[in-house]
Amino acid sequence: MSAAMMSARQSRPPSAILRNRIVLRSILSSAAAVSAFNSVSYYRIHHVHDSVHRQRNSICSPNQVLVIKPNHVPATRPSSSIQNSHINEATTSTSTSSPLSTSDIHHMKLAAQLARIGSGNTFPNPAVGCVLVRHHDDSPSSIIIGSGFHPKAGMPHAEVFALWEACGHVHDGVDAARSVMGKTLSPLSTKVLDLLQAYNRENGPSELFRDSLSNSNVTAYVTLEPCCHVGRTPPCAASLAAAGVHRVVVGFRDPNPRVDGGGIEVLKRAGIDVRVMRRERSESVGEEEAAAAGECAQLVEYFVKRITSQHGLSSNMYDDVTGKKRMMLRAIALRQKTAGNMPSVEWIPERNFSMDDNKDDIDLLREIHIDSRFLEAVDQSLWNHELVLLRLNNIVNKKKGAKILGERVAEILCAHVAQVLGHTALLYRPAEPPVLDLDELIRKESSV
Repeated sequence: MSAAMMSARQSRPPSAILRNRIVLRSILSSAAAVSAFNSVSYYRIHHVHDSVHRQRNSICSPNQVLVIKPNHVPATRPSSSIQNSHINEATTSTSTSSPLSTSDIHHMKLAAQLARIGSGNTFPNPAVGCVLVRHHDDSPSSIIIGSGFHPKAGMPHAEVFALWEACGHVHDGVDAARSVMGKTLSPLSTKVLDLLQAYNRENGPSELFRDSLSNSNVTAYVTLEPCCHVGRTPPCAASLAAAGVHRVVVGFRDPNPRVDGGGIEVLKRAGIDVRVMRRERSESVGEEEAAAAGECAQLVEYFVKRITSQHGLSSNMYDDVTGKKRMMLRAIALRQKTAGNMPSVEWIPERNFSMDDNKDDIDLLREIHIDSRFLEAVDQSLWNHELVLLRLNNIVNKKKGAKILGERVAEILCAHVAQVLGHTALLYRPAEPPVLDLDELIRKESSV
């Protein structure tokens, strides 16, 4: 990092950098905080009855239609609980018993705010944020030297954007991540893609980060346990270790079987002090830490459900969906439509298919890219309601087209197409715990 950049950072309060990015440039509604920067748009939600447009921070309630527009990034829905909540509490053996400091909790909350920028845009990956902080041994002050978030699947994870900034490869890790959220190329996004290519090389992490931070007391605050497996990008745990980070504070342990504590072990074997936040209050866990840990857990609520689903999300789970059960699902949907509380998600594609002669091109519909924001919204709605209506009139003219797209979405989300009617497809997927007991409903209807 240049002397000018370091001087500029030191002349400001410890959290000034992220405060400028998050607080001043974020758009806050009176109902809820919308995790978007000024250039990142938001959900449009149409109320079924009065078509009032509102800007909100929640997944659609039963009487709303969620409209997904291109380059519009949804925010995470607050939740009162997380599936398999024992996972994060099961990490006692991986962390020390000393309580986290106020500074630790503050920086983790900043990382969570960053994660929300990408929330809804990262399917099938989770939304993650990261902040790198340099501590001074002879002073209580600290300096944020890098920050980032995961912008979308296939792009670097939050830790890498933060490391790129801390190691001087980009001026601002948050801006670098934002630059690749959409499909429009810019000088910054082009630079990010070049860095990604270098990072993905065999020795990429070592070439970019080796010992860059080893001479400083640096703590990484990551909302989700750093990965330890090679996916579309190298493992983040190894990158943090290569850079010479001294300490890592994890907001939530990753239940993904490919990680599940493995990232923590990689860091510990590299001699890094690792702390995992806990959501259960105790003598060593205060209210602030528990709240911050809960915030990190909420960010990955639906990711955790996908990863830890007890019945396993697969097409085989619908082998027992008989004709009677399909008829029951359709009857339930009809009642919900009549009552005006049918959960619905509308997809507005990146180009206007209503003005395109190819709207009826079946081959095109089989190949068209299905937007991750749309998939994320449908996935969340299925977990919440089990029965969701896909409104596809913006992309298909005929029932056959709706069937093709409905089946494609169902295959990706391991859902079942219960009905195709006009430009709509009705999807069903059991939630945990179940919302609909089809056998019991059929039994009651038969006994009437």
